[in-house]
This record gives sequence, structure tokens and C-alpha cells, in this order.
Amino acid sequence: MKHLFVCIACAACLIAGAARAAGPASGDTATYLFRDTPIAELFEMISARDRVSIMVGKGVTGNVAVSLYDMTASEAIHAIAEAGGYKVVERGNGYLIVNPALAAQGSVPDDIQVRALKVQYSDPKLVADILGKHVGPGGKVTVLPQRRMIVAEDTEAGLARIEALLRQIDTAPRQVMIEAKILEVTLDDSENFGIDWTKVLKNGTKIGVGGLAQQGQPGLFFNYISCHCDFTAYLSALSTKNKVRTLATPKLLALENEEAGITIGDELGYRVTTTINNVTSESVQFLDTGVILHVTPSVDADGRIALKVRPEVSSGSVLNGVPSKKTTQVTTQLVAEDGQSILIAGLIKSSATQQRTGVPVLGDIPVLGNLFANSERHGSLTETVVVITPHLLPAGGTADDARAAERIRQNADDIADGLKAPAALK
Repeated sequence: MKHLFVCIACAACLIAGAARAAGPASGDTATYLFRDTPIAELFEMISARDRVSIMVGKGVTGNVAVSLYDMTASEAIHAIAEAGGYKVVERGNGYLIVNPALAAQGSVPDDIQVRALKVQYSDPKLVADILGKHVGPGGKVTVLPQRRMIVAEDTEAGLARIEALLRQIDTAPRQVMIEAKILEVTLDDSENFGIDWTKVLKNGTKIGVGGLAQQGQPGLFFNYISCHCDFTAYLSALSTKNKVRTLATPKLLALENEEAGITIGDELGYRVTTTINNVTSESVQFLDTGVILHVTPSVDADGRIALKVRPEVSSGSVLNGVPSKKTTQVTTQLVAEDGQSILIAGLIKSSATQQRTGVPVLGDIPVLGNLFANSERHGSLTETVVVITPHLLPAGGTADDARAAERIRQNADDIADGLKAPAALK
């Protein structure tokens, strides 16, 4: 392969040298040294020397200074154009050098229109990024996040396309009414592993730590309640024995794919000291305790409701500025039909209390006080039961909402009827 060296001092030397040089093969490399030379003359020299067709477009002017070593003619043409801020377009066996700014201006249609569009439900920035990829030549999309608006510039046909795409993207989310019942059932000595819900509900699934648990072993119970009759009858029987207590019955109206939560309890505050670069600051943080429910629903095309559920029953305290928390909680994901109830059970909690009674004054004497006092220790075992029922509200928020709300209240009464005995709540 031949290697050529081209030293450029002036335009005359370039042209003369090019005239004397034989046309090299297209794969030959050469070294190009240009010193403050008009870019159009450089392309003319390369075209004459390598017998390559080079067309210089309007607005391609100015001088360049480059040092290129061991490059082919094609590589040199692209490098020189890039140094001058221009673009190379390959046309057949030749090259067209164009000014990007003038090329963009020349491609802008004459019927560009501007239109402001409102974004109701989605993130305006994300919507603008998507729509900006579908505008025509010369069009663009500008976002106004504070006003939840976008400004689109395009032709009439382009704006129609943008508006149609916006209607498909920015749709109203579905609303789901989440009804939850959190119950606490007191267990007998024979129910150390919790209630055997497989006898109460059919086709239940008991989940243990290592997988599916055998009957009579501790584990998390999960089941769809196909018939409320058996479940409410069982709760009614427990109510007559003062063995069931309702902790909370929250109802949440949530948007799909958005987390909704409710806390019925206390916020315990404690101080947190932070030292950064020898600068100490104090802040107050809070520990949430009580009955807490977090739900994230989503709706598929067939109207089924997928739920991310995290119920929690907890208590806490702050001792010497250090928070502590005792909690019973579960995090799960499930899919249910509209109005179908789901039972989550198997959350067992034990507690112990100690009661001391005795003769005043004498019972408080160290050592001898035990002769005049009596201590009793009581223990209890409880199981937390969570019943989740999602209801898909009609889209649009029309007058059907009243009938939907009535249907929700009617379904809610199915389970509540099992707790109406006089001794159910105390």
C-alpha cells in the first residue's frame, strides 16, 4: 500500500501538488497538515488528488487547521468537516458537505402551528419526552410542569397525531375501594398453632416458613372467601364466647398503582442526634404504632384487581430515647375478582401479664412482704385475622357511584353480621 505525505502551506501549493500526484487507490492513506486554510479549497484539493466527488453546500465557509496522520480520503473528509462544524452526507460515490443549521431551517414546513395541551393525570415531563419523539420535522414539545401543560409545535396533521397519542397516554386511573377488617381472636390451650381454618373454609392454603405447612403446624393461612356464610357463622360463635375482638375496619379509596395507607394508633416521638463535620444537630422522628394498613391496587384489562397488601398490628415504647417496637405484620401480593374477599390469618402473638395483690404496707416489706402478698401470672395467645375486600368503582365518577357505594355497604354487612352479638366488642 502506498503512503503519501501532503504538506499544505498555501492553496497554490496544494493545487499544484495535487496536479502532479497520480491518483492513488481508494484504500491508500496519507498525512494531511493544514494551516489556516479555507475549508472549501481543502475539499477541492482532496477531490482532485483522490478523484472523489465532493459537493460543498451553501454556508460551508471558514478556515481550518488540522493535522491528520495515516488517514484515507474518506476519513480525512469526515475529520475536516467535523473540525469546521459541518456534516458529511454520503451520496452514491461522492460526499455532500452541508451546514446543519441551514439544513434544519430549510426542512421546517411553512404550516407549523402551536397548541397548548393539558396533562391531567400523568407526569408532564414524562409525557413531553414521549411526545417529543413523535413530532415531525421542525416540530418540538415544551413542558410547563407547574401548570401541568405541554406546548406542541407541529403541522396540523402532526398536532392531530400528538393529541391522539396524548389521549391514549393520559387516561384517568381506575379507583378501587379497599375494605379491610382486622380481627383479634383469643386462642385456647388446644390452639397453640392457631385456628385450623381449613375446617372453616374449603380449599385454603397454609404457608409455612419452608413452603406449604402441614395441617396443625404454625404458618400463614391464605384463602379466598367464596361463601361468607361459614365465615360469619364461625365469627358469631366466637363472639358469644368473648373470643373475638375487632381492632379496626378501615375503608380506603385508592387510585390504581398508587399506595394508600391508614394508621389507627400512636406516633411515639424520639430525638435523633446527628454529627457531621463536628456540627451537631437534633431532630425529632416518630415511631408509628397501632393498626396500620398499606394497600397498592392495580387493575388489569379484564377487571381483576392485583393487590400489594401490608397490614400491621404493633405496639411500641421509647425508653431513654431509644425506640422499641413489637409488631405483627405480613406483606403479600394477590389477585382477586371485584368484590371477592381474601382471608389472611396465622399471625399468632403471645403476651404475659403479672398481677400482685396483698395487704397494704405489709405486702411491700422486702422478703417478708411475700407472706402478706400474692402474685399471679397470666398469659394469652391471640391470632390476628385480616379480611381484605376490593371493590372496583365505575370509571368516570358518574351517578353510578351511589349504586356502587350501596353495593359496597351491602357486602360489608355480610362479615359485620357475625360480630353483632352483645358480647362481641367490649
